[in-house]
Amino acid sequence: MMLKLFPMIMAILFSSVTSANNIFPDSVVDTSPSLQKCHETAISVMAFIDVADAAIYRPDCSKLPEIRGEKQLSFLYHRSIKSSDFIEASETLLKRNLTAAEYRNIETELQQFNAAYEDVNAGDSYDIRQTQDGLYLFKNGRQLAHSPSSTLAESYYQIWFGADPFDTDLKEDLLAPISNQPD
Repeated sequence: MMLKLFPMIMAILFSSVTSANNIFPDSVVDTSPSLQKCHETAISVMAFIDVADAAIYRPDCSKLPEIRGEKQLSFLYHRSIKSSDFIEASETLLKRNLTAAEYRNIETELQQFNAAYEDVNAGDSYDIRQTQDGLYLFKNGRQLAHSPSSTLAESYYQIWFGADPFDTDLKEDLLAPISNQPD
């Protein structure tokens, strides 16, 4: 039964359509350096079921599509999602985007980090932040998890930005280069 539901769960968690909702703050100031919102996009299933919105934050948006180093990926949910769905999706997508050896190298830290996920309801948010101190998970602004592993921190974003991400459109929407050229 779970295998039949898996494609739907993945679509709910990670598919996207472009949007300009402007619902996220322009910056994250409780980091050093502060992070600027580069892009945001709506996440929908079958182009008509509004699931969530996502935004990417970087210290310098002009460096996109490069995302090495400090960043934050933020999600605002419009539907309820079980914590077990986040965990299963992240494990599956990381296995898809990492070699077997790379996955084994982060597996213990990944399980510890993922154990902090909680169910979300409409209106809840998750922020996944990478700093020099590692990887953080926040729900509604409250820290749930921290991993000091820089390897896990860089690897975790392969879910959305790896060579074989769940949704190529989401990746392209969030990592589109920003021109410094005046209009």
